[in-house]
Amino acid sequence: MELENRIELLETRNALLDLISSYAQGFDNQDPELLRATFREDAALDLGEAWGRHEGIDAILGAADSFWTAAPHMHHWMANPLLEIDLEAGTASAWTALNCLCTYLETGTAHIGGRYHDTFRRTDGRWWITERVFDLQFYVPLSEWTPTMGTEATTAATGA
Repeated sequence: MELENRIELLETRNALLDLISSYAQGFDNQDPELLRATFREDAALDLGEAWGRHEGIDAILGAADSFWTAAPHMHHWMANPLLEIDLEAGTASAWTALNCLCTYLETGTAHIGGRYHDTFRRTDGRWWITERVFDLQFYVPLSEWTPTMGTEATTAATGA
């Protein structure tokens, strides 16, 4: 492989890993602009039976807003991304493991695990998530989980 192609492949890999991380940071920090910059306008976010399929960026952001209302604290850990990249076609895919801790206002904290399957497309030289499909592997309520330090402990103590 020519040096130029190897460099492009490395740059693409970094861009795709940034998209995967931006998704997690966008949800964890309640940052709709970061999520908007992650997904193409016509993208789909399929979270399965538990949280539904959302098509188009406006639907994805609407779903995010309702998730943030229900669970104001989220902690996504994305791990072991396995990428397949086709530079010539301008497409890529990834499988990424998820470990997530969500604090729901009504039901308390839950530990969620599964895998994401992503498809990506390069448009005008920029990579986007075009579809993200979640395979839920477990959902474990943590009824006794109460933070004792940090910003979430402050929130738990004040009820805000």
